[in-house]
Amino acid sequence: MSTSQVSRRQFVGGSAALLALMGVGGLAGCGGSGGSGSGAATGGIELTDTFTMISVAGNDTFDHIVGTGADKVTMHSLYDNLFMFDGEGNVEPMLVDTFEQDGNVVTATLREANFSDGNPVTADDVVYSWDTLRADPSQGPYMSNYITDVEKVDDKTVKITVVRDDESWKNILAETIYIIPNGCYDPEANDYASEPMIGSGAYVFESVDEARTVTLKANEDYWGGAPTFKTVVIQAPVDSSTSLVALQNGEVNCVSMMEATAVETAREDANLNVVEFEAWGQQMLGVLVGDQPFRSAIFHAINRQNIVDIVTGGAAEPANQFFAKKLLGEDYDGAVTFDGYDVELAKEEIAKTEMDLSQTYTITASDEAGSQVAQCIQQDLAEIGVNVEVASVDVNTWSSQLMDQTLQMFINALGTDMLATDSFIQLLFGDTSVYYFPISDEMKAKVAEMNAIPSVVERHDLVVELLNDMQTECPIVPLYDTINYDVYTKGIEGYLPSSAGTYVYYLGKLTK
Repeated sequence: MSTSQVSRRQFVGGSAALLALMGVGGLAGCGGSGGSGSGAATGGIELTDTFTMISVAGNDTFDHIVGTGADKVTMHSLYDNLFMFDGEGNVEPMLVDTFEQDGNVVTATLREANFSDGNPVTADDVVYSWDTLRADPSQGPYMSNYITDVEKVDDKTVKITVVRDDESWKNILAETIYIIPNGCYDPEANDYASEPMIGSGAYVFESVDEARTVTLKANEDYWGGAPTFKTVVIQAPVDSSTSLVALQNGEVNCVSMMEATAVETAREDANLNVVEFEAWGQQMLGVLVGDQPFRSAIFHAINRQNIVDIVTGGAAEPANQFFAKKLLGEDYDGAVTFDGYDVELAKEEIAKTEMDLSQTYTITASDEAGSQVAQCIQQDLAEIGVNVEVASVDVNTWSSQLMDQTLQMFINALGTDMLATDSFIQLLFGDTSVYYFPISDEMKAKVAEMNAIPSVVERHDLVVELLNDMQTECPIVPLYDTINYDVYTKGIEGYLPSSAGTYVYYLGKLTK
């Protein structure tokens, strides 16, 4: 999401726009049937036919349309997409066999693949999956910014009409649109919190317990080949120190997006591999309340270097531009930069605000690093007379508060592999955004104008103008670009480094 980035789903929000989802929960089932026992004979960790993973988000539902609360590790194990990621985060065909793009029209031919009930995946299933997503009031408007239609050509061919004249549509199809059987989605008749629909993925559903630990079984007839690990157990997130102990004890085989505080210890363990992936996410403070002087004061009051030193141990660099370098890409990296930290300017700005400074505002964080960042910001803002309290919540609570518009300020690593700079601006500030940043009508109008320009090249100057506007209106405070870490048991092969950045895991590809 994403994250990183959450993504949504890094999220990116609605269900499609909640980015870089991270949270803290209870460790379920450690040491039970889902874990791998210690191998005394080798001094290492014995790999069994069960792969156990601590996810970055709890799994509250298997409803792929609702999205929020649906864990991507589980969803990408049960369902396939039309495209998928390689190890570097590039996109390649998955259920698609071949495709051609002519302007804004993509014609894709499907490979021979079956759902877990044996029925073939056809163009009708792809069209139905798209139509169901588009009909959702939160997903539909978001998706329409990138894809306008999916039509059947014949049983194995679909025509996809895209909005943009670049290839970002492939990332959307690798992340967001899970392929389900034609006509099967019925939330009125089915309890998707308890059991998912049929998919064409490498695993099929077996059970979910009260702690929301999900157990999956291998789809032996999977078109990509029968998975090596016959059972997959996916647990809710816990703090990094607890998850590290579980890894070292052989109770779990992989921890997604481990906090940097535990990574150095993991590197010293001969039984563990650490994946480090430069992500599309940037740790940010989102300011969802206040007038422009209030937000500007906050922007300039925050000591980014201090945050980097305390939270990352100096591993990151203080942000000097909006969005992560990986998301900005060659077209926008370095186009608009800022110095940021200026306490005297912050005091001048706060003197202009009409906000009630006797009020205590809340910064909400949804992971360990975010809570640490928030505590640093709390001290910085106290110097300019802004009182804040820090609320630490799980990621699903954070998402619910965002949707309910009850967040005041938040810490999250926002960014996603799915979007370029211009489309990310649209996601955060456009009419269909689930974020409610208090930007001016003039800035909103520019975002709408940008989104109406079909050519990515022709949007460029307006995008730069909007990046400059963000320095004036200060809806977000960039802090540092994130690096995502995954840690897993040595001896496991087929792990994609990009999973740490995309939060899309293909567990059926793992071998031992």
